[in-house]
Amino acid sequence: MINSGIISGAVICDGTGAEPFRADLLFENGIISGTGSNFPKDLPVFRGENLVLAPGFIDIHAHSDLSLAAAPDAFGKISQGVTTEVSGNCGLSPFPVLNDEVRSHLQKIYQKYNFPVTWNDFSGYISAVEAEKPAINFASFCGYNTLRANFTGYQNTPFSGKKMEEMRRLLSEMLDQGAVGLSTGLLYVPGRFADAEELEFIVSVLKGTGKTIAMHLRSEGDNLIESVEEAIRIAKAADNKLQISHLKTALPRNWNKIDLLLNTIREAQNSGCTIHADRYPYTFAQTSLSVILPPPWDNMSDAAIMEDLNQNPEKQEILIQELRKNAPDWERIILCTTAQKEAAAYSGEPFLNICKALRKKPEELCAELMTADAPGTMAAFGGLSGENLKRILSETYVCCGSDETARPEDKSLGISHPRGFGSFPKFFQFVKENAGLGEAIRRMTSLPAEICNFSDRGILKPGYAADMVLFDPEHFRDRATFKNPHKKADGIHSVFVNGVLSFSNGQVIQRAGKGLKIKRCVHKDTERTHER
Repeated sequence: MINSGIISGAVICDGTGAEPFRADLLFENGIISGTGSNFPKDLPVFRGENLVLAPGFIDIHAHSDLSLAAAPDAFGKISQGVTTEVSGNCGLSPFPVLNDEVRSHLQKIYQKYNFPVTWNDFSGYISAVEAEKPAINFASFCGYNTLRANFTGYQNTPFSGKKMEEMRRLLSEMLDQGAVGLSTGLLYVPGRFADAEELEFIVSVLKGTGKTIAMHLRSEGDNLIESVEEAIRIAKAADNKLQISHLKTALPRNWNKIDLLLNTIREAQNSGCTIHADRYPYTFAQTSLSVILPPPWDNMSDAAIMEDLNQNPEKQEILIQELRKNAPDWERIILCTTAQKEAAAYSGEPFLNICKALRKKPEELCAELMTADAPGTMAAFGGLSGENLKRILSETYVCCGSDETARPEDKSLGISHPRGFGSFPKFFQFVKENAGLGEAIRRMTSLPAEICNFSDRGILKPGYAADMVLFDPEHFRDRATFKNPHKKADGIHSVFVNGVLSFSNGQVIQRAGKGLKIKRCVHKDTERTHER
């Protein structure tokens, strides 16, 4: 694959937030050599007139743990300019795996990818995915929920001091192997069983590593402020670096907390805690439909929910009755994807519309979906404020995170939330209109690179990897909707990954991505980390 050339005539936006400038850019052997003119004439020339050249975009909050292996073109991401993804978010990573229970659980979660979980650790995972030659670079957090399940399973069982020490050692090993940091999913099983004291003890392994803890908060609604305060406390026990996942104020009754939320973060930043956040630019969130389930299913993993309802059919009626007693707001739910064939035909439709078409009550359909495919049934939930979204996107420490899987253009790996194909153009247009082109690019490139300690990505400068995107900023727009969520963005001309022209004319033409391993301590006053 050719990984050298000259990009001529483009306006260069280097990722630092500096004023854009027009120049040619030379890259050789996958590395940027310099900007200017009068470069060697014997290299391929890529015309950039009337386009902007920026560093490849970095999706700091992805869930492409195994989809990159199953569909390595990563079409939904590379088609919007993403050259690097960070997965293992929300406490779920496909490693480490010490026993058959965890391996079986992960295999059920990722069953649609038909890619066996054969590894035990981060290094094995990286090697397995890299062998499939993905089109984009990838890195991963170590997920707290997967880590914990190796010692406690997926139930709320006692956790001995000895096991906690073993868990610390295992986390330390994953960090040494190159995991970006640690992620939590305190809304999900088994992370929800961990109290602050346990978390502080385990995350202290991060102290001195320079690595980040990315936290899906315990609550994003009724207990939002308390959950942010807990996250700050836990981050201070780690290395004082916190990434708040998909920062939001969930449900209308909590929208008025936006000032207190931002002030709480600002006060912690002023006291010395390094806090960043990511956000997708949509007012509909997406997660497992199972989050609406009542007890006892609220304390079960999705795989356990499905097993319970299938092994005990009488519980399906009990679930229906419980959902009737405490009905969620069905009107604000959209069904995104499921393996239940009857409902799958209506993916992207409001839940109540599907119920009407199938002549079923919503609680009945919900029970059927949980019985047929609890791990794979995803829904979008309304209840986010558009005004608060603007406030959050205006914060300079907030970068773009799709919270989605890299999927193919077809629907062979399930159906995406529109953010899987449209997050970056939508984020870009908002920030550009309010803070300018340079700031919009900074928050999609060098900011996430800094958070993740990617020392040679996210900026267009000599010595950095030639991950680059040529695009038209005026026509860079999202086109994906819930009814048609896999429509690629407009405005992307070319995408280079490690110097290889990988996306052009709306198609993936080469696959040159690699796994990134973050090895050493990084602080601003010390030598920077190098990744493979």
